[in-house]
Amino acid sequence: MILFFFILLSCVIPSPAMAVEPVSGRYLSSYGTTISLEFRVLYPPPVSLIVEQYFPSGLEIISAAPMPQRYNRNDGTMKWIFKNLRPGAYTITIEFNQPILSAGIQATLRYRYPGSGLFTESTVLP
Repeated sequence: MILFFFILLSCVIPSPAMAVEPVSGRYLSSYGTTISLEFRVLYPPPVSLIVEQYFPSGLEIISAAPMPQRYNRNDGTMKWIFKNLRPGAYTITIEFNQPILSAGIQATLRYRYPGSGLFTESTVLP
């Protein structure tokens, strides 16, 4: 009976693995010449967020909103650093000089947990 009680109690009390991430991302559009990455920030927001977008090397940016702080065509990377974030949804839109496939892109979100300062990195796939 006591064992049953502890098993039941462990199912009811949420574990840290079930905690909601303060930042999450998803692709709104992930193929063709234009891709859009949306990331959502919850309260309390992290102090800063680094977003790194990976794409096939050699592609050229026609436009990006916002413009990345770093862009390396040869490596196929772009990087943004966001500071003073507020809770809400943000979108990064990139137009390339030629179409790409969803399999050719991914993004990385890096930040420190508010309060604990624990470094977190998550990958966003299409």
